[in-house]
Amino acid sequence: MAPSGVAQGQERGEAIPPLFLAQERGDHAVSAAADDEHTVVASRFTVEDRSGAEVGGAFETCAKEIVGGRAVTAYCSGIIEIEGKGKIGFQASRAVSGDADDDHALVTGVVTGGTGAYDGATGQMDLTPPDAEGGVWTAEFH
Repeated sequence: MAPSGVAQGQERGEAIPPLFLAQERGDHAVSAAADDEHTVVASRFTVEDRSGAEVGGAFETCAKEIVGGRAVTAYCSGIIEIEGKGKIGFQASRAVSGDADDDHALVTGVVTGGTGAYDGATGQMDLTPPDAEGGVWTAEFH
């Protein structure tokens, strides 16, 4: 069992440190249905370690259910790649209430696997949204 605050692989996996994801500009939203009840958003991120050094990149897609012109549920799936180490797969979902305070609420996701040093990774990933637009997301693994 991994120590608290650290997700790791079952046998060979290395502990995943906290990571900081800065969203790159240019998200692309594409309507997934002719009735506009669903939207798919693709996002790219630069990944940094605790010292602020760039260590990789990430990509995620989020499907948003739209009701009455606003999103009510978001489901995201993505990959974080740490250069020279490997990749970490994740999935997360949350209700979207329309309340601005919810935009800064913790999102809990599931680590769905890994490659390289993170081979066999499982567990939970907590994503803390940035305090301000253009800030970084904090990913912590348990």
